[in-house]
Amino acid sequence: MLLKENKIIEKICEIPVTLEDVSESIFSGVSTKNIMMHRLLSPEEGGSDSYYLCEGLCKPVFSEPEIVYPYVSGAFSNKFAFRPSPYHFMLPYELFYGSKKKEYRVIPPEDIKTRFPQAYERIMEFKNEFRHDTSSLKVADYSINGSKLLEYLNTPKIIATEGYHLQAAYDATGNHVFRKGCGIVLKDSDRYPYVTAVLNSPIARLFPTVCKSEMIFSSYTDPAVIKRFPIVFPDDKLTEDLINTTFSYLAFLNRQKYATDYGVPEWLQELVSFYEQISSLLILDTYFINDLDPKLLDALAENIHPYAGEIESENSDSLLSALYYMKQQIIETSEFEKYDPVPKSSDFYIS
Repeated sequence: MLLKENKIIEKICEIPVTLEDVSESIFSGVSTKNIMMHRLLSPEEGGSDSYYLCEGLCKPVFSEPEIVYPYVSGAFSNKFAFRPSPYHFMLPYELFYGSKKKEYRVIPPEDIKTRFPQAYERIMEFKNEFRHDTSSLKVADYSINGSKLLEYLNTPKIIATEGYHLQAAYDATGNHVFRKGCGIVLKDSDRYPYVTAVLNSPIARLFPTVCKSEMIFSSYTDPAVIKRFPIVFPDDKLTEDLINTTFSYLAFLNRQKYATDYGVPEWLQELVSFYEQISSLLILDTYFINDLDPKLLDALAENIHPYAGEIESENSDSLLSALYYMKQQIIETSEFEKYDPVPKSSDFYIS
């Protein structure tokens, strides 16, 4: 069935459940007037855990690793999985257990000086040389805005960024810091794979058009905007299980893709595209048609299964071989070739 984009947009706008309905919280990233002080660059040649470079100056700086977190840059592709970033983020905050709940509070200047002398020196150097301020250290010199991110630090979440288009990766450890984009903490933790897959699907590529049709022109990763993202869950467990398992494959494949130093091999890109196409077909079928060819569904159910252990712990070569073999089996036992690749035009081939 061929659906024009305007018909798709109409159908999407009619979906009653939104990302806000299934989320515990949707929030912005950190904000600071001293981004170059907080953001540290990892040296290419490596070094100790406390050794970094000052962004822009390539000058060595040091900070205790206990208060340095991985940083997600919107300038890089972070689809399904995070691309290894050259940046880290110095966050002089620590966990505090209050009377009601845990929270991260800024570390006082006197504690910074005694407990984290390397970070103290870094902050004071920046304060003196870049801001020409020789006064004693104050909390305002290194505190950040982003109370919700701090509230959900070390909590599993989805991080959505724009890039060339809306994209999302699942932060299982919850320790990534980001500035542009938004964090999404779901009410049901079992839904993270499915929602992450949807945020990387053709539905996400149409979301900016949906926003424009509703006269919304802010960034579509703004929490006030992305909370309106329409969500449809599959009616049957098989479809959701297939999407969730395919998500785990794509997270693994994209990590392999991001790890390549000299361009992505054609066979690996084809493997990524194949499983993205499967994920997209299942999601589009869930959102609009719900009549995917039973022969294809049987082939997917026969071949796509979750791994018993952690997929990250599997031998990468054997897992890549298995995913390639599964691809061949699916193609040979179904009429997969009749499905167009993931649509790039205004026409969406559903089934």
